[in-house]
Amino acid sequence: MKLISTKSRFLPIVVLAMLLISVLLAFSKAHNTIIALGQNPSVWFVIFVLLPAIFGIILYSLLGLSKGKISQLDSEVKSLRAALESSLRTEDKKDIVNESEKKIDVNKIISQIVPSINMDNMEKFGEQLLANIAKQAEIVQGLFYQKNQESGIFSFTAGYAFFSETQPASYIEGDTLPGQVAKNKQVLNLDKVPDGYITILSGLGKGSPKHLLIIPVISQSNETIGIVELASFKPFSSQQEELFSALGRKLGELLVSNKPISQD
Repeated sequence: MKLISTKSRFLPIVVLAMLLISVLLAFSKAHNTIIALGQNPSVWFVIFVLLPAIFGIILYSLLGLSKGKISQLDSEVKSLRAALESSLRTEDKKDIVNESEKKIDVNKIISQIVPSINMDNMEKFGEQLLANIAKQAEIVQGLFYQKNQESGIFSFTAGYAFFSETQPASYIEGDTLPGQVAKNKQVLNLDKVPDGYITILSGLGKGSPKHLLIIPVISQSNETIGIVELASFKPFSSQQEELFSALGRKLGELLVSNKPISQD
């Protein structure tokens, strides 16, 4: 059983007291012995006997100083730990708020992109859709395809900055890059588009964008009913991928119900 813990703040005091008592007892016994022999204690005898006491005082001071420093360091570490935990909690709250704001922004942007016009004329609807996308993303060309429910063929419906004497080729699921996207039902973000796949005509001449985003338009029954292709000279970000993936789902819902999105 331990009477005093090794971590007790009274330990140095107890050690010093025991040391001083031992020194005094030893000094008293030695002094009495010398007197009994009829001799006087020399200076060296006194110094020799008092040295342990002096050493004990010095040791006590060092122990007290070290204990004070350790206590101070422990207090500082606890303060830093508390500050770090508080900072982490604050950052977690910010992340939750930012994530919530991001979701709200996506819905807001989608409402700005999807035309509020009637869907009876899908060519005009598609052209307006792509024009609205161009306002939100730096695209230089856009194509919109719809799926024929009887034949399963995806045919060109509308374009943005598309100038050609012939329409883009039709395709089925699994055929060509857009067909693969229709089959996989996942947004495809290409950073290295093959030369000649896309040609842009402008007042500066011809150009070939190297970045292509292919978006599946998916109905609520999880069927791909359309495809949107977007071309740009700049890379599409992961945030844009998330935005246009959500847009594809929203378009699928609206095309099946044939109702334009409400503008609040």
